[in-house]
Amino acid sequence: MSDFRNEINEVLDENTKAELKDALADRFGERTTSVNPLTKAMFAELRSGTRPVEYARESDYYSDEMSRVAKNATALKRLLHEQVGRPLYEPVERLRKRDFAECVVAVDAFREGREYGIGLHTPTTLPLAVSEFVGEPPERSQTPDSAFKVTADLESSTSVQEFDSKFSSMDSPYYVYVLDCTPAIDNEPAKIWDRRRAVQTKVESGVSTATLEPKEQAVHELNQGNRVYYVGSTNNVVKRVQEHLTGADKSGVNFTNTLPPRTVVKIKECDSRDSAKSLEGELARQISRKENLFAYSDEK
Repeated sequence: MSDFRNEINEVLDENTKAELKDALADRFGERTTSVNPLTKAMFAELRSGTRPVEYARESDYYSDEMSRVAKNATALKRLLHEQVGRPLYEPVERLRKRDFAECVVAVDAFREGREYGIGLHTPTTLPLAVSEFVGEPPERSQTPDSAFKVTADLESSTSVQEFDSKFSSMDSPYYVYVLDCTPAIDNEPAKIWDRRRAVQTKVESGVSTATLEPKEQAVHELNQGNRVYYVGSTNNVVKRVQEHLTGADKSGVNFTNTLPPRTVVKIKECDSRDSAKSLEGELARQISRKENLFAYSDEK
């Protein structure tokens, strides 16, 4: 099994994000700085003649309802898995420095004729001190009851339609909303089980929970048997909730790409963007102070 972690880390340590973009521009003959053009260039180089959407459809995480960006991101994630070992549960969202580094290493590995395929490489997200994931994540036997009444069941088309109808007709400058993103215990999605196992591996290898990324912190809370919420704000709550459902490439939607919302549990009207942002952060902190509850917000 090939291990690309050291190569990726060396590229990360030796280059700024701008330099990594330049390195890819040298390899492609064009500068690509967002998901759609980067995916197109990567496939032209590494899988000539293959449309990214064809790759995306092979993923367990693909949905026809996905936005174009989300489909390309799914294809790029699968391509990076095959080439350097990026885990299939690890989405490509807003392009980070590490994403560009993985692309640089992937292009070079392909040009060098190194083997590629599903499951052939050590996962790139593993701490260097370990070579494999723990066997099982902690069992989720139960979660605490919700702290809120359900405003809309996002897994019911009828409920979603009623929600859309109600809030499309309301006239409010801004809204703060709370989504319950606690996955079902029965038939837990594979991508969440995989991510829970990955986070547990980090914790058991000595990684401090305080250094985990927000999504990893939320997954760690799931491993502790806690309930997870997302708190956001918007001037168009119907559109924003739909973005959470379809995986649009925007700020907090990155969180719900990992932990999809199941219900809307609270909506608060606000008279300005500033007041909405303030309430968003305060509400997330209030929820997180309660026992067995965790809430993420960009404003927390």
